[in-house]
Amino acid sequence: MPRQEKQRSDSTAHLVPLPGTDWTVWRDAVLRTGGFPADGLIRLAAPEVATLADEALESGDYKAFFEAYERANLLSSAAISEIAGDPLFREAVAWQNPALVPILATVAADPAPTGNNRARHKRRARELMVARYWQRYCAKNETIGFFGPVTWGVVDPQAPAVRVSAGPSLTRSRETFLEYWALDRYCDQLAADPVVRPWLPVTIQSHLSFDENAAVVRHPDGPIELSTTEAALVARCDGRPAMHAAALDLVDDATEMLAVLDKLAQRGIVRWGVDMPYNPRAIQVLRATVEAIQEPVAAERARAGLDRLEAARDAVSEAAGDPDRLAAALAVLDSEFTAVTGAEPEHRAGQMYAGRKLCYEETVRDVDLVVGGPLLTALAGPMAVLLPAARWLSATVARTYDDALRDLFLELAGDAKELPLSQFWGPAQGLLTGSGRPADRVAVDFALKWATLFGLDTAGPGTRRIEIRSADLAAQVAELFPAERPGWPGGRIHSPDLQIAATSAQALARGEFSMVLGEMHAAWPTLDCAVFVDRHPDPESLYAAAAADIGPQIRPLYPTDWPRYTARIAPVLGRTDEQFAFAAAPGGDPARLLPITAFTLMEREGVVVAVGADGSSRPLADFFALLMGWLATDAFRLTSGGAYSPRVTLDRLVVGRETWRTTVGETGLGKVVGQQDQFLAGRRFRRRMGMPERVFVRLSSEIKPVYVDFTSPRYISSCCAMFRAAGDDVGVVFSEMLPEPDDAWLPDAAGRRYFSELRLQFRDPAAPAG
Repeated sequence: MPRQEKQRSDSTAHLVPLPGTDWTVWRDAVLRTGGFPADGLIRLAAPEVATLADEALESGDYKAFFEAYERANLLSSAAISEIAGDPLFREAVAWQNPALVPILATVAADPAPTGNNRARHKRRARELMVARYWQRYCAKNETIGFFGPVTWGVVDPQAPAVRVSAGPSLTRSRETFLEYWALDRYCDQLAADPVVRPWLPVTIQSHLSFDENAAVVRHPDGPIELSTTEAALVARCDGRPAMHAAALDLVDDATEMLAVLDKLAQRGIVRWGVDMPYNPRAIQVLRATVEAIQEPVAAERARAGLDRLEAARDAVSEAAGDPDRLAAALAVLDSEFTAVTGAEPEHRAGQMYAGRKLCYEETVRDVDLVVGGPLLTALAGPMAVLLPAARWLSATVARTYDDALRDLFLELAGDAKELPLSQFWGPAQGLLTGSGRPADRVAVDFALKWATLFGLDTAGPGTRRIEIRSADLAAQVAELFPAERPGWPGGRIHSPDLQIAATSAQALARGEFSMVLGEMHAAWPTLDCAVFVDRHPDPESLYAAAAADIGPQIRPLYPTDWPRYTARIAPVLGRTDEQFAFAAAPGGDPARLLPITAFTLMEREGVVVAVGADGSSRPLADFFALLMGWLATDAFRLTSGGAYSPRVTLDRLVVGRETWRTTVGETGLGKVVGQQDQFLAGRRFRRRMGMPERVFVRLSSEIKPVYVDFTSPRYISSCCAMFRAAGDDVGVVFSEMLPEPDDAWLPDAAGRRYFSELRLQFRDPAAPAG
């Protein structure tokens, strides 16, 4: 085979054709799953009570309902006691909140509410707590710990729709990690230790640039002139440990040199300490930095605390599988952390989804999966509609922001015709966040086109189902979403989350299935995520695939307080990406670093470019491309904003669930007190809205939806409590539950079935311009 042809073959070995299209899909796919069986949700349902409640609301005779409700109430309490006593459930809760483990034991020991009113109220609150955790663990595929394990599957066009083999355990592997913020606190402790600090690395802050000839540091607030000694020291701040030993010739003694370095650090010019990457590899860098300290006393002090933290973490890992041992081990880790760092063992207390505890677990499900040709064929038609729309979205966002960024540059630069990039970045954030963004106009335009494509704008009153053949939309898709190529390199990849509905794995293999589009991550390669990549059996193959499809990009180097971003979900595949440091941020690689202060903006032939100190130039839009990816994905979510949206099905793929939008106040549920009254109010509200019994509910003030079963006294009461805490003006979205528990197909070795979500990556056949 000629060398050029072989290279071309190797660069596409990770791809599989999407039948009947020129698009391709990655051979590697992620399956995200729940950690508890789907039918666990039904344990707290009471359909017979719901029927009697509806009859009572019609007739005005509530006697039979009240009696049935009390019986169901006792049965629900007994079920919750069983759930609270389940060792697997107790362990799941322990990972999130170990203080609840003894409380679960009290709930498990008492299957029925007893005692005085205060005791019953306390018991009631604990039951609702158990119900909230239970619905999350059974219904949602969140990739959090062993109760949300992941697995990598293979896409093989020659295989049946699915081939799955479940191993004897829920998880195949488990690994415990210290949270980034906890490691960062330890690094702060090292940097504050006068014995260790002199031996820690020193680097210039990532967003600053240094002109050694002029002895000037370029800072966003303006140039900082340095003394001869300061400039000589900054020139040697290359991140190597014991840098001061190599620089001792610059000053009379070590004390003077350390004082100069300390002054530079206080002025924000240098970063003095361990510079960990903001991803799960942080601890490896921390350990390597500590081990590189050559002074024996400093090395021992630095190692001692880290050894204690890692030993406590290992004890947590060894306790996995035993909720009581786990809770105790987590408590020891808390106390060790405080002893070593002096800090409290919780981060951002009161905030959800913020990695508040000291450690977390990552797991791989004990299952092997092959996704085959029939599933790809069933997806091909719908994807031939959705993927061109996603391409148009990326191209339109890119074009819109090219114009918006250029207009802002011209406004800010004025007659000067050029502007430091550091003076542009702050004002440009207004184009990306808040109200009135250019992306909002794109989202509105996209939603209108979506409504036209599927006939949502012409659907008559009472229309609840729209079913369309993808073949009938080909011409209209081309007309509504004309775009020849994606807007940026990463925009070449689109990642849908797909939920497959089938009564069993065998039925799915026979082709008896339907599909539901959970979310379309338009222009966003979501498999590039540390939590996924680090679980892959051959991560190097993923690095090669990303390099072939996307190539190098300018990737922002995010500070640790950047919204919607954590070390756990950090992209890690872009080894050749350049790192754009727009603020002080950890983990910069000097070989790939692009400090914001090194660039000046100017217009060349109608294009705004960022010109570096070395004379090289890059289009300004390249610095914003990956931020645009978030905007494109957000825009795809906003396909409808009316009070009601019908279910939309394209061939065998539901591309839009039936959805209702209102406010907490309009539901009336936040004002109702009393268990029976809440249940009746829930039944009345469900009937008024025409909703199914099982829905997901998301408040506009929250990130994640929660499951609500309108036949369940516990879930209705939990929903009422959630609404009461939120406030009347908060928006709320109800969406039908699809798939239902009966359509959860993924089995374990015992035949229990779980909800799951398949994440694929589709590659655009067209590369971006340039």
